[in-house]
Amino acid sequence: VEINAKEALDEHFLTAKLDDDLGSLLDELGQILNIKTPLYIELFDNSHLSGTNAIGAMVAFINGEPAKSLYRKFNIQGYNTKDDLESMHETLTRRYSRLKEENQKFPDLIIVDGGKTQIEVANTVLKELEIDIPVAGLVKSDKHRTDSLMDSNLNIHPIENKKLFFLLTRMQDEVHRYAITTHIK
Repeated sequence: VEINAKEALDEHFLTAKLDDDLGSLLDELGQILNIKTPLYIELFDNSHLSGTNAIGAMVAFINGEPAKSLYRKFNIQGYNTKDDLESMHETLTRRYSRLKEENQKFPDLIIVDGGKTQIEVANTVLKELEIDIPVAGLVKSDKHRTDSLMDSNLNIHPIENKKLFFLLTRMQDEVHRYAITTHIK
């Protein structure tokens, strides 16, 4: 318990210091994924209530900070709302079809809350829409804790910089929070 408490306290203080060097963390993220510095990132997650009321949630970060006016939720209309991959396909298709139709700015990076299968779905959607946006997935360890990134080519990159890890965790937590609060509302 004492070790966990100390780690939680360390994480809290490291996260609080992120604002000082968000630019360098985003530069590092770009270098890890071999892309330009991702200043505009959109993250996606799916959620449902025992197979009903399925939604896709999207949050946006600009310069490492939440851009709440850009957050979106998508009521999943597909047949099997329990299917996470089908829900992700519908959400991404609706989001990027609309941005393309309206000639709006695309993000520098898409992050999905999952590994290989969700990245493959994102790659499929982007190919169908003829859009080129880098994709990454947050990969969990066997202890169900995020510990690495997977890029569009399904290469795994461990997250060694603790500050970058905490930034990505904060982003991941925000998309989870947004999905859950949408259900509560």
